[in-house]
Amino acid sequence: MMSKPPKPSSSEEICPMCKREKNRHTREEMLACSRKLQEFNKKPTGGAGIE
Repeated sequence: MMSKPPKPSSSEEICPMCKREKNRHTREEMLACSRKLQEFNKKPTGGAGIE
């Protein structure tokens, strides 16, 4: 049974792509996650291979 991650405090921002705190990203990780997010926003449908 999976439990939910602890809720962040108001000062912590969670990355929507990897679910880690943004302040713990390296510069390269932040760039990779932002690219993934942009791609996801371009094609928000068909994520399971069904279109």
